[in-house]
Amino acid sequence: MERIEVNVQTGEVKTIQLTAEEVAAAQAQYAAWQASQPTTPPAPTLADLQAQLATLTAQIDALTPK
Repeated sequence: MERIEVNVQTGEVKTIQLTAEEVAAAQAQYAAWQASQPTTPPAPTLADLQAQLATLTAQIDALTPK
């Protein structure tokens, strides 16, 4: 891994190799960030949606006077 250092006064650009410690720190920080991100639940399947629809239909039928 490397980082880029730019001197804004002179315009000089340097590419600097990261040390093993810096790489380890960056990887640990990235892993911590990933762990803090909320997970998105998987989208419901067709069977899930059909089961919900059947449940709601049964509830509606139970509330409808006959």
